[in-house]
Amino acid sequence: MSLFNGQRARALRLEAGVDVEDLAAAAGISANTVRSAEKGSHQPQPRVARALARTLGVPLEDLFHRGPGLTLRETRRRMGLTQEQMAARIGVVRQAVSQVERGVSGVSDPVSWAAGYGLTLAQWRQAHAAARDLVRQKVAERMRTTRGTHA
Repeated sequence: MSLFNGQRARALRLEAGVDVEDLAAAAGISANTVRSAEKGSHQPQPRVARALARTLGVPLEDLFHRGPGLTLRETRRRMGLTQEQMAARIGVVRQAVSQVERGVSGVSDPVSWAAGYGLTLAQWRQAHAAARDLVRQKVAERMRTTRGTHA
């Protein structure tokens, strides 16, 4: 499952020459919901994403990130939070956030973590997996480089 692309939604709204209040009214949602979705401070509910796409006149998939999924670190940064702030939201220490975002540690309560990042459980798992995949790629790259220098 891809993450909602608030920057893309905002760009489409501006391109259409529509302000937040008018878009919200036309989509049947609150202006605060539109602002939050555009800022990336939360992932909009599916019905909200569909309403925005319909109102903007674009396919739903145009409002979601393409390519490899966002990592937890990227998601947190888009929310404008530090690791320490995210740790406080989840109720863990900052080092736990660092390790989980780097994909080197799992969690015992993924529901709490997903809520902290403003994601569904499926989205959180995808973002966590993206971080693990990056770590695996880096390790594989180092192994290839090391083998190349010793050959």
